[in-house]
Amino acid sequence: MDWSMLGNPVLLSVVMLLALSALRLNVVFSLILASVFGGVIAGLGTGGAVKAFYGGLGGGAGIAMNYAMLGAFSIAISRSGVTELIAQKLFACIGRQVTQKQIFCFKYSLIAILTLIAISSQNLIPVHIAFIPVLIPPLLPVFERIRLDRRMVACILTFGLITPYMVLPVGFGKIYINEVVLGSIRKSGMDVLNSQAPGAMLIPAAGMLTGLLIAIFFSYRKPRDYSKSATDRELREVEPKKISLFNVGVGVVAIAVALAGQFLMDSLIVASVLAVLVFVCAGVIRIRDTQDVFTQGVYLMGGIGLVMIAASGFAEVMRATGGVDEMVKVVGGFAGDYKGVAVFLMLFIGLVITM
Repeated sequence: MDWSMLGNPVLLSVVMLLALSALRLNVVFSLILASVFGGVIAGLGTGGAVKAFYGGLGGGAGIAMNYAMLGAFSIAISRSGVTELIAQKLFACIGRQVTQKQIFCFKYSLIAILTLIAISSQNLIPVHIAFIPVLIPPLLPVFERIRLDRRMVACILTFGLITPYMVLPVGFGKIYINEVVLGSIRKSGMDVLNSQAPGAMLIPAAGMLTGLLIAIFFSYRKPRDYSKSATDRELREVEPKKISLFNVGVGVVAIAVALAGQFLMDSLIVASVLAVLVFVCAGVIRIRDTQDVFTQGVYLMGGIGLVMIAASGFAEVMRATGGVDEMVKVVGGFAGDYKGVAVFLMLFIGLVITM
């Protein structure tokens, strides 16, 4: 074993990053401190590390802008009442159908519906996490009645929020696959096509699917009861919001415009702006309110965008240290002609660097 790897600036920097994150320090602060730490260890000095960090910030700016614009679109959709309508219809359907004999079928139908809604929140109706506070609280009484384990619901939401990123190059998946994954590969000098990524990502997506199935049919399959005091608090009914079908119709048109814009113009930013303009032209959102829509969109997704910008600066410092090349050479020498070992070690290094 090459013990010199223990002094690798990339490895030490990532360890520091993980330690700071585990201590609950803000992730952007952690990225900045860890990148400077790695640069100093590699001999760049504080000034060199900071300069490299600044040089890499531009690489994440486009991604951050995509997140901000999709966040604005998410806020516009939520104002149209589309997500509230879905929640109300689902809740009304549940109230009519639940009986003792139908509980088994209904439970797994509800699981399937929640999974599809979570998946759609990343592409078809790109509201990201904004649908959770709208949809889940009204369903808490239903979860209680069918004794559904809420940990299973958490797994379903996690699967739906993350897996579409991997295999569907639409909405937030377009940012991740085309901008983050393929953008980084091309920056390293490898020529790849957009169509290659989804197929390659089927393997980790299959792992996510396996985990979801284990959670649904094994880990959290058994009925679970919660304390009466907690459920009484959570199950208080909220006054249903009055929904305009016209606004919902405008929301559906805006969603179609956003999807078409992504495919025809290959620009998530332009597609999001056009979708918001649909709301403005229909009078659902006033022109002067677009400032508020954008501000709330930045509040919703801007944090993620800033993390991506800081991560881009961190990556540039790690590249400048030369530590990544050193790790790759060590792996190449250690693995020799054993392809399986080489693949495993590359995945391990990739995991360390990606953290």
